[in-house]
Amino acid sequence: MITRHLLLATLLGSLATAQTWTLLTPAPFPTTLARRQGGLAFHPSQGGLVMYGGLQSGPTLTLNETWTFDGATWTQLTPATTPPPRWGHKMVYDSRRNRLVAFGGRSPTTTTTANDTWEWDGSDWQQIATPTSPNARAFYGMAYDERRGVTVIYGTQSGSTALGGNQTWEYNGTTWSQAFTPTTPPGLEAPAMAYDKGRGVIVMFGGFNGTPPGTDYRTTYEYDGADWVLRSTANSPLTGYRASMVYDDFRGRLVLYGGFGAGAAQQTTWEYDGNDWTTVATVGPAKSTEGFMAYLPTTNQSVYFGGSGPTPAGTVNNETWTYSGATTAIAAPFGRGCATSTGVPSFTPSTLPQFGTNYSLTLSGAPALTVGLVIHGLDNLQFAPGLYLPLDLTSVGIAGCSLQVRPDLLITEVVTGGFTHVLSIPNTPSLAGTGLFSQALVLDDQSPNGFGGLSNAIHGVLGS
Repeated sequence: MITRHLLLATLLGSLATAQTWTLLTPAPFPTTLARRQGGLAFHPSQGGLVMYGGLQSGPTLTLNETWTFDGATWTQLTPATTPPPRWGHKMVYDSRRNRLVAFGGRSPTTTTTANDTWEWDGSDWQQIATPTSPNARAFYGMAYDERRGVTVIYGTQSGSTALGGNQTWEYNGTTWSQAFTPTTPPGLEAPAMAYDKGRGVIVMFGGFNGTPPGTDYRTTYEYDGADWVLRSTANSPLTGYRASMVYDDFRGRLVLYGGFGAGAAQQTTWEYDGNDWTTVATVGPAKSTEGFMAYLPTTNQSVYFGGSGPTPAGTVNNETWTYSGATTAIAAPFGRGCATSTGVPSFTPSTLPQFGTNYSLTLSGAPALTVGLVIHGLDNLQFAPGLYLPLDLTSVGIAGCSLQVRPDLLITEVVTGGFTHVLSIPNTPSLAGTGLFSQALVLDDQSPNGFGGLSNAIHGVLGS
């Protein structure tokens, strides 16, 4: 127990201040350049967010400007190369190649669609001539999978299956390829999508299908590169489509804001911890649909800019808002295990990793009278620099199994069909936001690989 305590006590973190939405005043963005429905993402070379494109109203104009935001000031850039004007597109940061990726959207006019791929390298734009590509589309969802190193898109305008509304496409930096999964979500327009870094899955919420009479979906899907999984949650956001969603890297959870629900614009903020959705604020930016939203790690804040509706309908603004939430303790399973002789063992949190308490993890479904090894780590992305998780363990004699977490601390447990593993969490609020990843290995020479099986993993976040 002392070793476990010391591990946690030496972790670094900082205490987040609980707050809701804050409007930056005076407005740091020019009043005459209000917009909606464009790309916004963080790029380390800028030290802030990069915004590209969008739709201006009064008069209606498709834009191709590139701006940066450092948390206080918006600055327009003048790159040597500029992509065509576009809106209804998304943009994500490819961390392995240090580039922003933008695709398609309404371009170059207000109503036409495109299927071109552009990248921002920190100083200029470059069009990528990909051998294959999705068909032209706008109003899709987009996220970057850091574990697999691919950009993923899903959906299209009106959710039309004829236009690819139920297709999953992946971009690896060279070309696009369509992914065919055992489970296919319905055709969707404007679903909210973001990568849950703590659990290594892309989360997609909501979306709209225009096939009469029209369906406003309020479903939660997760994609791990192998399949889409429909998650059943006790609570679900009231919004269905054209909402904004980002991953709060400091607090280890997703933040969803705005969008339309039953045709009405919503101003509710929801958070998803991998288990359920929780309402955390009921008042936010008034232009709550089609806004630009991204996470700014230099300030540990979610940033929301511009957007549309509802009063007067269809209008846009130039407001910049920031959001920071409370760092409460959370814990949720992720990843896939592999079988022992009695099946795939299940690892679940029995309590939360709250300061000054015992954090309990329960293993079940394992053989009797054997030995287990609990693996704890501070990372679920890389085993070592350039060696990404999950790590296939076939080469070390554990065929069919994958390591989901970096093995920073190993603790043995006696297995009698299962066990309850306990960690003492120090009463140290400065550790708020620290991520702790856990997985269990069960030794079993009767398992399919003759060595043993692994459980799923658990993502925990230390907090109050």
